[in-house]
Amino acid sequence: MRKLLNLADIEGKVSPHQLQVKGALKMRAAALEYARDVEAMARYLGGRVENLGLDEDWAVSKELYPGIIVYFAFNKADDEFPARLRTLYAGEKVSMIKGDELANVTISLANQLLRYVRESNPGVKLPEVCYKV
Repeated sequence: MRKLLNLADIEGKVSPHQLQVKGALKMRAAALEYARDVEAMARYLGGRVENLGLDEDWAVSKELYPGIIVYFAFNKADDEFPARLRTLYAGEKVSMIKGDELANVTISLANQLLRYVRESNPGVKLPEVCYKV
């Protein structure tokens, strides 16, 4: 079984990059409600659909570098909670990458997810964040 880590696990509990990523993903999460074909979105990212077993509605993985994988786990909004997008990391070399680099690459990939949403929903009024990436 793979060990999944967040940035705080990699950098330490006082991780400014964990907060940076969490804030960026929070702004982008609602737009991913418009992702109708997760398999196609994963291909667009150069990744694949996963089942992490974390009660996610869907998850997509992408190998960032050899031995370093990022997982995007998404939960749809419901009556109680807004949509949620989280990232986790795995791989034998994950601790070799600095937190700021992981954060920057993660946010860039999240922007790619939004580009897919924008391109796959022509004529649909999407959340404003989709037009800023």
